Amino acid sequence: MDDTQFIVLMIYDIVDDKRRAKMVHCLESFGTRVQKSAFEGFLTKKQYEKMMTRCKKLIDPKTDSFRVYVVEKFVDTYSFGIDKRQKFDCFVL
Repeated sequence: MDDTQFIVLMIYDIVDDKRRAKMVHCLESFGTRVQKSAFEGFLTKKQYEKMMTRCKKLIDPKTDSFRVYVVEKFVDTYSFGIDKRQKFDCFVL
């Protein structure tokens, strides 16, 4: 199985406090919070698929938004300002 990791940016806008709290808890398992409603993780394909399955169940498509961006090349990403992540952060699930 391919264990290549990719940078994954997860962004949400959830109106219900309870669903939002569940989303935060879920995303904390897969990445690091980089802004109030944005998380970044270094995920394998298997981890990505697990995260997507869990997160899709938490949104109401009529009122909420959940966007996911996969960045395949680390060299193409830049971070300025406060940055608590480490280049090789890894979340094992």
